[in-house]
Amino acid sequence: MDALQDTLYAASLWAKEWQPLLAGLLVVVAALIVSRATLKAAAINSAARSRSDARDRSLPDLRQSARPANPPAVSTELIGTLEQLRSMIRSALASLTLTSEKENGPAYFLCQRIAHLRLERFALPPNATKSAHEMRAALSEQLESLRQHLKKDGSPTEISQILVQLNASARNLANILVPAPVKRQQAGSDTG
Repeated sequence: MDALQDTLYAASLWAKEWQPLLAGLLVVVAALIVSRATLKAAAINSAARSRSDARDRSLPDLRQSARPANPPAVSTELIGTLEQLRSMIRSALASLTLTSEKENGPAYFLCQRIAHLRLERFALPPNATKSAHEMRAALSEQLESLRQHLKKDGSPTEISQILVQLNASARNLANILVPAPVKRQQAGSDTG
């Protein structure tokens, strides 16, 4: 019995002395196991991917057939500006009814931003219809009318009527410029 106790005591002393080395050795063994499993998983994933790639190459890509044959020749910058204009108009109309302040109100600020918009910077596409040109001319006239009303401190009622006309003209111009199939593909577009 004493021999067993002496042996266990000697083993525990040896383990305490060599504990840092044993811990490091266990960490190295664990790292080897993890790296081997990672390499094996990568090989399995690569084999599965090559099989699915071969299968996918035999099927036609349906996303390609959904695109129109001729991409629209519409300036995305013009369409984006029209949508931004409509957003500012809606915000101005909402804040116009909430405040009666002229110079410092949010409606006045938004109206000034709308009035400073220069549609002349954005050219219509070369294949634009006559109605697109007419709608753009009407939109430019309405913007000028808004500028004049803001200069002479027009009434909120007159300004809101001009803003409503501007919003309708901008919507109509965007509808003329963007063909119907492209509009359906745009997610989250405003229809009102």
